[in-house]
Amino acid sequence: MENKYTFEAHGIIWRVMYDHTIGVIVLEMRDGDQKEVSFAALEVKTGTVLWEGLQLEENWWISMAGVKDGFLYFSEFDQNDAIPKVKKLQKLNIKEATLVEDSQEDPPQLSSAEEFELPIVYPVESEHYATLSTFLKQLEYDVAESDIHYYETSHQIIFVFIERKNSVLQRKLLICSRKGEVLFQEVIDTDIRDQIMDSFFMVDNMLLYIKEKEIWCGLSLTALNN
Repeated sequence: MENKYTFEAHGIIWRVMYDHTIGVIVLEMRDGDQKEVSFAALEVKTGTVLWEGLQLEENWWISMAGVKDGFLYFSEFDQNDAIPKVKKLQKLNIKEATLVEDSQEDPPQLSSAEEFELPIVYPVESEHYATLSTFLKQLEYDVAESDIHYYETSHQIIFVFIERKNSVLQRKLLICSRKGEVLFQEVIDTDIRDQIMDSFFMVDNMLLYIKEKEIWCGLSLTALNN
């Protein structure tokens, strides 16, 4: 689909951050077998990869701490402590993928995903769950009893729910028009046990989600209308 892009990560996508000042998504990817962490940066609108596979000198006991004005900050942990504590912060120019050493103080507050919007979560016992579940069943989906994630735009209704398929549970993304017509659907996780916390993110009319733990996906809802 021309309105969708994907990026295959170098391991499990562990953390996601977004710097809205430059329109860039940054991914933290962890390979548990190799005990290595690497990072990638993509333009949120197009999926253009600015860089990928970036590793620092410490390649496991480090994690993204936050973003601020085009810079990505990393927390490096002291692995010798019983409870690892932050040893130091490192600063990276996101666009140039270069570490910055300067005399400026680290910002007191960092953001992780400013401007991101999350779906509304409707648990099984909530007032609106039955209405949403009935709507999905009318579209002939075998809906399992689990939270339904829901989001509305001016043109679309977005669902992420758990579906039974051949006695196996899978996580399904569904986008419908306001009239109930199916515009897009995709299985985003297979052979699962239950719902996750944040199944997708919304920013600048882009729907962003992780498929099978290792594939970053971006879908333009504007293009979906055309």
